[in-house]
Amino acid sequence: MGAMERIAGHRIVRVVRDAGERRVLAGYREAAVELHVGTGPSAAEVAAEAEVLLRVRHPHVLPVLDVATHDGAVVLVRPRSATTAAEWLLARGAPRAGEVVTLVAPVLDAVARLHAAGATAGRLDLHAIVLDDDGAPAIVGAGAAQETARPTAAWRDASAGVAADCEALAALVDDLLATCDEHAPGAVREGLAARDVASAATALLAAWPALPIERVRSEPAAPRRERERRRRRVDVDAPLPVRWLQAALERVAPVVASVRRPVWIAAGAGAAALAAALVLGVTGASVADEAPPPAGEAAAMDAAPVATTRPVPESTPVDAAAALLAAREACLDAADDACLADILDPTGGAAAATWRLPADAAMTEVAVLGDAVLVDVASSSEPASVLVVRTDAGWMLRDAWAA
Repeated sequence: MGAMERIAGHRIVRVVRDAGERRVLAGYREAAVELHVGTGPSAAEVAAEAEVLLRVRHPHVLPVLDVATHDGAVVLVRPRSATTAAEWLLARGAPRAGEVVTLVAPVLDAVARLHAAGATAGRLDLHAIVLDDDGAPAIVGAGAAQETARPTAAWRDASAGVAADCEALAALVDDLLATCDEHAPGAVREGLAARDVASAATALLAAWPALPIERVRSEPAAPRRERERRRRRVDVDAPLPVRWLQAALERVAPVVASVRRPVWIAAGAGAAALAAALVLGVTGASVADEAPPPAGEAAAMDAAPVATTRPVPESTPVDAAAALLAAREACLDAADDACLADILDPTGGAAAATWRLPADAAMTEVAVLGDAVLVDVASSSEPASVLVVRTDAGWMLRDAWAA
């Protein structure tokens, strides 16, 4: 997927989820949206979902804003969601029973509304429930299908789709309540067994007082993997003083990441001197025995790297974008790849971008997409859009493309 690709009139910002023939993409035109794209055999399924979701309106069913086709794929344009219930639970750990009520009761009510319209909800697990910025849940409706235009009690009792919905909801309630050492009330179980989802929702609301969903920010995977990679670099066969120093540097690495480069270069020089002293003390090696580096290497060692400072997470997106783009210009002018690697997010397309920052650039925040923020760069000569992303170690530049 190219950095400038557009689908259904929306500029594609990133891939949110990719399940082969079904993808969720973050897009932007006048507002941030999600594009649910079905290809191959999934295209017909997505089209059927659209028919149901456009007809059945409920505050806890993720709405369909528009439907389009693109190269044989069916595309549903939907509001941006902050996270999935699975991602929330992974970060939250053990929720309170009242939080489970707040998450599940609206889902039960939404499914009851679909059943009342003669439709089934399809997938109903934690990955198919999304939360908005306020923590309100909504079902995605993946696999939703219209079964009848005349929903009756007889249809509900005989429908395999309704039975599958109720079984999935029972498992959802049981699994979530188990995380807080609670059990589903008997009235909830009985309602779902009788395929009466509305009564199950009422019973769940009566069991515990609903509580606001506590939002917990999970650590991004990239910084976590980088920290684990640093840990693996510790040499278990090195002398004890060297291992001690490596462990010490590992502990302070997150702090170092937020310090200005000239400061940590000086600190690194001191640490290097300490490491040399420790190693020489253990091995008895002599500095005088070392041969001087070749002339070419000495010249390279004398060349000063471009000093870049990654904006701290507390910086505003516009300030971060301005600092990152200025640093990118300095890195490009110096042809310093190491400098670029320090400020560019490797998951984006910024490394391949050819656009350069104009002198009259004026920046404005236009959309927040989770940890990423889209910033418009106005200019009389080279207008552009850039995507910056906040990480625990500071802001990074993910993408940049000419307007």
